[in-house]
Amino acid sequence: MSDSPAPSPAKSGIDAPAARPLPTGTVTFLFTDIEGSTRLIQELGDAYRQLLNEHRALLDEAIARYGGSVIGTEGDAVFAAFSDAASAVMASVDAQRALADHAWPEGHAIRVRMGVHAGEVTLVGGDYVGLTLHRVARITAAGHGGQVLLSDAARALAGADLPAGVELRDLGEHRLRDLTHPERLFQAVIPGLPSSFPALRTLEARPNNLPVEPTTFVGRTEIETARRLLAGTRLLTLTGPGGTGKTRLALQLGAEMLDEFRDGVFFVPLDTVTDPELVPSTIDHALGVEVGNSPPLDRLLEHLRDRQTLLILDNFEQVVDAGQSIARLMRDAPNLKVVATSRILLRIYGEQEFSVPPLGLPRATDRIRAEEAMESEAVRLFIERGLAANPAFQLTDENAPAVAEIVTRLDGLPLAIELAAARLRILPVETLRTRLDERLAVLTGGPRDLPARQQTLRGAIDWSHDLLDQPDRRLFERFAVFSGGACLSQAEGICGPASEVGRDILDGLASLAEQSLVRGVPPSESEPRFAMLATIREYALEQLDTAGEADVLRSRHAETYLAVAEGAAAYLTGREAGRWLDRLALDHDNLRAAFDWAVNEGRAETALRLVSALWRFWQIRGHLFEATERAASALRMDGVSELPTPIRTRALGAAGSIAYWRGDFGLTHANYEAALAAARESADRHALAEALYNFGFAAVGDATDGTAIYKAGRPYLEEALALFRELGDERGIAGALWALAIAEGVMREFDSARTHFEESLALSRKLGDEFGVGWANHMLGMFEVNLGRPDPGEPFLREALETFTRSNDLSGILILLLDFALLAAARGETDRQWRLAGAASALQASTGLDLVNVPIGEWSWEIPKLPEDDEEAVRRWREGQELSVDDAVAYALGGAPREEAVGTTA
Repeated sequence: MSDSPAPSPAKSGIDAPAARPLPTGTVTFLFTDIEGSTRLIQELGDAYRQLLNEHRALLDEAIARYGGSVIGTEGDAVFAAFSDAASAVMASVDAQRALADHAWPEGHAIRVRMGVHAGEVTLVGGDYVGLTLHRVARITAAGHGGQVLLSDAARALAGADLPAGVELRDLGEHRLRDLTHPERLFQAVIPGLPSSFPALRTLEARPNNLPVEPTTFVGRTEIETARRLLAGTRLLTLTGPGGTGKTRLALQLGAEMLDEFRDGVFFVPLDTVTDPELVPSTIDHALGVEVGNSPPLDRLLEHLRDRQTLLILDNFEQVVDAGQSIARLMRDAPNLKVVATSRILLRIYGEQEFSVPPLGLPRATDRIRAEEAMESEAVRLFIERGLAANPAFQLTDENAPAVAEIVTRLDGLPLAIELAAARLRILPVETLRTRLDERLAVLTGGPRDLPARQQTLRGAIDWSHDLLDQPDRRLFERFAVFSGGACLSQAEGICGPASEVGRDILDGLASLAEQSLVRGVPPSESEPRFAMLATIREYALEQLDTAGEADVLRSRHAETYLAVAEGAAAYLTGREAGRWLDRLALDHDNLRAAFDWAVNEGRAETALRLVSALWRFWQIRGHLFEATERAASALRMDGVSELPTPIRTRALGAAGSIAYWRGDFGLTHANYEAALAAARESADRHALAEALYNFGFAAVGDATDGTAIYKAGRPYLEEALALFRELGDERGIAGALWALAIAEGVMREFDSARTHFEESLALSRKLGDEFGVGWANHMLGMFEVNLGRPDPGEPFLREALETFTRSNDLSGILILLLDFALLAAARGETDRQWRLAGAASALQASTGLDLVNVPIGEWSWEIPKLPEDDEEAVRRWREGQELSVDDAVAYALGGAPREEAVGTTA
């Protein structure tokens, strides 16, 4: 470590899990940190690594001797847990003696500061949770090399069980740099070792007025970024919407950097100041400057001119016109630095913005475990605040998905998470999750001693909303109609025209972004894109409803995104399929909102057209559960039977295709049969060819075996092929050849089946139809595997999997993982077989692709049945289930499984 404060022992970066069972309940922690490590690294270079290893061996030996467990190392810091305080103290004393006696290179002795603290903690997997962890790190950071500091709790628990001759020197109460309550500290005076040290590195070391905070700071990444930025500027403005933790970050930054400002760090709250002219006198008051008869700004300049000071100006947005006063201060006081928190920039020369991000969110999955969830800062904050509200609360593998969903739905906003966690006093986690549909009503009840804007989420957003002018307020409300954000062109078409809003839409969005109410997100195909946090959007929607414009805006929104869906539909299987699929994925929430509006408003035509346009996207990207519900709800709407035949035909075909991929052949048959009847009534020969092709996959309604289905469907496929040939529809011809080849294979006509698969592949390549290329390769590969020729089949399967991976076609990836499992089985590679089968089963569970469970004779690619009595097979299967999709694909294509993904495999 450098001489900066020791890090909190968070999960990230921790390694070397303890071999013995970890203590629980009241645990004593020992935290160690090398003083001056930056200098040693610079002077010794690579040789420092040897010294680090020697130091670590000495510490490990002392910790183990007294029954401790090294639970983490990070850089040169070591973190250990003990079941009793006396053992932790003995280990620290022995370690300091061993370090002092060790033969270090001349001038390069390793000096280690140590802290000991005890308290209640919760163990989640191999990770401790609780305020005790943060506290011991701060105690350590207050010390110096060679010094051992104890908290009052550790001293009391250790009692008289101290090493012979060791005494505890009372150093009094000190405020540590976590800004929480003062801590009474004791120094272990060890005979034969130095006992005199400089003043502790606590808040008393420099002048300051930093307030006591009731909770510890969570957000290590943000503090590191802010420190780096402030090192390179004199004015750092922390921006972000209400609830992102700007004030807490600024305070923690001041505490962390206190040593760098000889004349102190001072906090100046401006939340009650509305007149910019009063800002200089408010700063004077915070610094204790006597103004007398002098103008406040002049007196402030006189005070700061030769001082090395950091000012933290909090809530500057409502007095932003005072920016010129701050500019003058910085010009005439060259050693002054300023950190401002504001929802808008000060617009001063040299200003560096840091848009404070929400806390890191957990991976999006419904299978997340407690230990993985704890890697997210948002989850850690929820757990720590939840434990403060309800000490009996525990994060478990069972409730981890609910906790992950809660913090995700709260956008990782610290204020929202803290308010939600406080509800654990009375609400179970699952109940809290279900109540978050109305975030603004639930997230109230913050501490009464905080400003009103920090007691409720609504109050935090009110504060920003009240600062908007009328055009920005109108655009803010209208933009809420978007779910998940919008590209500029969609925003202009739906929120505009500018004459309605009162200003240009791009300028308005830029203004809202400056005021932290919308945020720029990565552009879509070089077009600017903006989004709202869900919590802010809920507030803006309320304002939109109050303004009476919601119906008009939602209608425009639905029309716009119906056009987006229909414009993309023709390109979802071609050369640019991945790009078009990604475009729909980007706006999936908007498409959902458009569909929901259509159903709620009785717009049957819009709903059916959306189903027809989106079904392939839903199938490819693994949304079959959702697709099933949406197709059913659209077809149940009043007025469907009166719609034009082409609209009904396409929607019935889409619904049948969704049911087909779900493996529901009864529903597939019913929808395809209705679509075929409608197509025969129409004069649209292309629609008839499509309907014949579809019905060939479900000509028998009550069959559970694909063999009977394809035998019965062969005449329809042949009729469809002939009609596609008449129409000159090459894409239709390629698809019909592929389907006909399956029917021929089922009937053991292998030569014609191979020929038709090859013709389909060649035609799909010519057309640039990636979807067709992937499925033709899949069938040709499995043709060879099922006939006992795995080696000739593998190249087809590899190309198929690579093709589907390019477009992130989850249905195709799932079936190809099964193909590779069967390929491995054919080669006797049982480990690979069961890992791949496990990966496929996990993907099936998340996508709803139950088609794989329908046997098709020679062409079956069912998930292999796991032999429950084979422990090795079960272990490999479970390892496969833990693989991400990307890792599973890499493994199928020949890579070794990543150890961190599947665990130890030896």
